[in-house]
Amino acid sequence: MSYTEILILILAFLLPFSLSSDAIKRNRKVIAVFLITLLIVQYVFEGVRWQLIPIYLVYLTCIFLVVKGQSFFNSGRVLKILKGGFLILILVLGFLLAFALPVFELPTPAGQYRVGAQYFVVDTNEEEYMTKEEGDNRQLIMKIWYPTTDSEGKVEPYLDEAGRKGFAKKYNLPENTFNYLNKVKTNTIQEAEIASGNFPILIFSHGYYSNAFGYYALIEEIVSQGFIVLNINHTYESVGSKFPPNDVKFFNKVYEEEHNNEEMAVMAWEATEKFNIASDHTEKREAIDNLLKNYYASEISDRWEKDIHEIVRQIPIWSETTFLTGHADISKIGVFGHSQGGSAIGKALLNNPKLSAGINIDGVQWGGMADTTLNKPFLILSSDWADDHPDFNDIAYHNSGSKDFYLAEIKGSGHSSFMDIPFMINLPVFNEAGNIDPTRAIKITSDLVVKFFNRYLNGIEADLIELPNLYPELEIHLKLKLDL
Repeated sequence: MSYTEILILILAFLLPFSLSSDAIKRNRKVIAVFLITLLIVQYVFEGVRWQLIPIYLVYLTCIFLVVKGQSFFNSGRVLKILKGGFLILILVLGFLLAFALPVFELPTPAGQYRVGAQYFVVDTNEEEYMTKEEGDNRQLIMKIWYPTTDSEGKVEPYLDEAGRKGFAKKYNLPENTFNYLNKVKTNTIQEAEIASGNFPILIFSHGYYSNAFGYYALIEEIVSQGFIVLNINHTYESVGSKFPPNDVKFFNKVYEEEHNNEEMAVMAWEATEKFNIASDHTEKREAIDNLLKNYYASEISDRWEKDIHEIVRQIPIWSETTFLTGHADISKIGVFGHSQGGSAIGKALLNNPKLSAGINIDGVQWGGMADTTLNKPFLILSSDWADDHPDFNDIAYHNSGSKDFYLAEIKGSGHSSFMDIPFMINLPVFNEAGNIDPTRAIKITSDLVVKFFNRYLNGIEADLIELPNLYPELEIHLKLKLDL
């Protein structure tokens, strides 16, 4: 909460109990002017937040009573008790809403560069498989984050319109629910001039039905360290994609309901039950082999892998025809992704020779990875899974052939610890972020990502195994070949 909001909250709490005092009555005009001025200043310079509506109502009631020279508790004992209880309830509600959905501060990137961003429409040669309109070719919105030295450009607002409205739509909230995010300051400058230099490229794939661009804290830090990040928005499978001039495509619930059906639910339940009671590696693999290859999430990975391949195909074109000309090192391309996006990048890394290294952040590796061998540098970064969480990745990656295959985990983290969600929703019971401090989780993740890609794209020596000396919450080790 801002200082003005805190002051309004304090006054809303204190005034009802002091309206009958002689000091208030003697100076009620001055006090009324002060209270009204404070509210106007807060509205003009900060704007109102819907979370504070209960507090505003009490505050406005107090202004009215001050002007009228009346007391809040001018009634009988029982009514006084009821008024007091209702007052406390309203104020606590307003405080909790403001606390749970705060105007948060993103971590300040620590790298030598500032961060710029531009949005691209990517036209593919693929027919749009998630709609039934003939001739509807698949398009993607891609956000390019890049290093800049500009310091005076216009700072980007937090989340685009499609991200905000889609996020509200996901939880059946009014579409303007997240407009208060205008108050959140990012570290990203709109359409800034790219810094001099030739930077490696990282392709990022988001989680399923998530805010594709809701990874500011993580990506801003990575970019500040000297990387270009191509942030894909997988159309119809993020919360929303906004195409110019004003065409918003939200998550396609109809398509999901048709394909992620009861048959898929039964498949997942039966395979998991067999997996949990399996006595050895062979039985576990037999239990989930069909699930890994044919579950709905595997279909998503197939679709998103195509999106990634299309991005890779067009990178050389962009490096010669856009602001990236002379700044994108197309010989150094890595991929990383979160959740479902982590699965997609695993498949893309396996099948695309132009991709050199990859990181799966807390995603299950769907598809046929278990039947083949991944011989490129790879890292799986997991959240702190519960003891009874089935580790399908132990089967999916059992054929890892590379000596540079890392398994890492951040203790105390949750599935959303790699996103901005823990900053947006300040309640661990709802944000799935574990008990680790959100800024700390991002710091560990970004440092690991940067050191990994510096080593395997830039050839900068970095002993990843030693990172737990800096971050005790981090566990990391090399996976042995055919480590059954």
